[in-house]
Amino acid sequence: MAVSAFSEDGKYYSIISKDGRLKIWDTETNVLKQEYTPDLHLTSPPSCLQWIIVSSSAGSPQKGGKRKQSFSEQETQCIVLGTTSGKILLYSVTQAKVENVISDSKQSNRNITTLDWHRRYGLYSCSKSGQAIEWDLQSGKVRNKYNVTIDNGKQGSVSAIKIVPHKQNSSAKFLVTASWQVCLWQLQDGSASIVKKLGHNTSSGALLSVVNHNNETWLLEGSLNERLLSFWDITVTADYIPQVNGDDSTPSKRQRKKSITLSPSTPAYSFVLEDAPRFIDVRLRQENDGNVLNLAAATRSGVVHFYTHMLSGTSTKPVKPSVTVQVSSAEAVPLPLQCCRLHDSSILLGYSMGPGMLFEKLNPDLTSKTQVLIRGESKSAKKKNKQTNNDVNKVRADVTNDVNYVEPMGGVARKRTAPGEKLEIPMEARLENLSLDPRSRSKSAVYQNLTKLLIQGLHSKDKNLILTVLQKNDASVANQTVSALPTNYVPLLLEQLADMAARKTSQCASVCTWLTATLRCHSALLLATTGTKFTHYLTHLLALFTQRRSHLCQLLNLSGRLELTISQRTATHEEQVDQEALIEYKDTSDEEMELEQYQSASEHSWSDKDEDSDDQPVSEDDSGGE
Repeated sequence: MAVSAFSEDGKYYSIISKDGRLKIWDTETNVLKQEYTPDLHLTSPPSCLQWIIVSSSAGSPQKGGKRKQSFSEQETQCIVLGTTSGKILLYSVTQAKVENVISDSKQSNRNITTLDWHRRYGLYSCSKSGQAIEWDLQSGKVRNKYNVTIDNGKQGSVSAIKIVPHKQNSSAKFLVTASWQVCLWQLQDGSASIVKKLGHNTSSGALLSVVNHNNETWLLEGSLNERLLSFWDITVTADYIPQVNGDDSTPSKRQRKKSITLSPSTPAYSFVLEDAPRFIDVRLRQENDGNVLNLAAATRSGVVHFYTHMLSGTSTKPVKPSVTVQVSSAEAVPLPLQCCRLHDSSILLGYSMGPGMLFEKLNPDLTSKTQVLIRGESKSAKKKNKQTNNDVNKVRADVTNDVNYVEPMGGVARKRTAPGEKLEIPMEARLENLSLDPRSRSKSAVYQNLTKLLIQGLHSKDKNLILTVLQKNDASVANQTVSALPTNYVPLLLEQLADMAARKTSQCASVCTWLTATLRCHSALLLATTGTKFTHYLTHLLALFTQRRSHLCQLLNLSGRLELTISQRTATHEEQVDQEALIEYKDTSDEEMELEQYQSASEHSWSDKDEDSDDQPVSEDDSGGE
């Protein structure tokens, strides 16, 4: 799966852009030399490329079979493009056009995923279904077809192949394929058989590189989502050569040894990176009666790791990089490195600067672990150069910048700013602009900072950064932040929300706010990706919220009963508090005297009334009644 590659001499660098265009850069002049847009590049875009050397037929033969031109002059560099429709385009760099288009008449090689070419063995291609084809470039026909799928219940598409050269006296050819498992195949007479398994590969894309040195062949294998490179010994020996007719049919030592190699083996060396690789290159050289390995790998984070290691036996401990190369602008803005190529004692680096690419050779400094290259001109230097160029055409220089005003009574001199000149912002104001408080004045900067902080946390899987953003239970903040989030980070956000929903209730409340914002802003994406990993996270969240809602009534019932029980138990144990009297009565001597007087007066009145009643005569009615 190669979408970018250097030419054999390292003079050109080619890449397939996202819109299906072929771009060729000159690494010596940093100029985009050619740009080619194939027909139907949107419906059947190029999926892989490979640099090859084609021998031209220019020059007529002389006596003795000699040609007028030398062999080196007859070789031209071309690029082979594999498309998703199964066609192979032969693009000539010298003529800047497609010279030939070859394809399988039976259309059994659709969706070409990888290509490889060797001077001795020719061109090979492999489709997504796992069918490798050997091509004849002169006639444009298929020589042989090989089935390189692994029938073990795990069907995986082949993402990369590499031809393995050998010096054995045999017509058999050997090929390394990378699908869910990396294998070494033996190809002969239209049949393919596995001779060695080289471990597993969990990515849909793999990086392979083969190097030869002193009759030894080594394979460097990496994955697009693993931070580890494996170095395998794939030297083709006589044990891998099939038996010739007439040999003894009894199993020999070679056959027994061959059957043992079918089990997955371990690599000779492993190299660890800080991020997954995107471009690799390897070289072997002899130094002081030993083989020295030089390895360069460009990672997704935009840095290049350089390794130098002496090969001596095998090692199970991963090898760390000797030096890490980074490129930055004068304003400390990183310039991501896209590719790298090893030379004798230097590295050819390719990094993007604006819309173009720049290439530069570097001698790595092995005395330090990190080597930073500052490239480009700073804004202050550009401004000074612009002012200098403008002052050349002026008769009189602007002297207002040098006018100083002196304050009276020994005050401090202050400098008047020129019209249009930017004022220097103090550090306190700069820190306030970076504040994460949504209630600040400039809310647009807050949302941008939250989005960048969320992207950084999701990319590095830092829980502290993620919780800093997702624990803000504010609907407006969530809507503004999620709306600016790239679509490739939406599944990572759903994964974190699903993890937070299974934790504390406070986090679950903020999860509802952020999930609502995600569904509102990215509903079209979620509807278009039904049946993918988005559905898995949404199903998980739905199950969590359904389970919480089903237990809510029981939880509230239990909480109410507990509160009632606790209140009743605490009421029985409460101590009786003495209450103050509302009315107080005090007995004094004055009040007793008044009471006696009142009682004596009443007794006298009652006695008078009794006497009066005795003196009254009896009425007739009363007497008659008697």
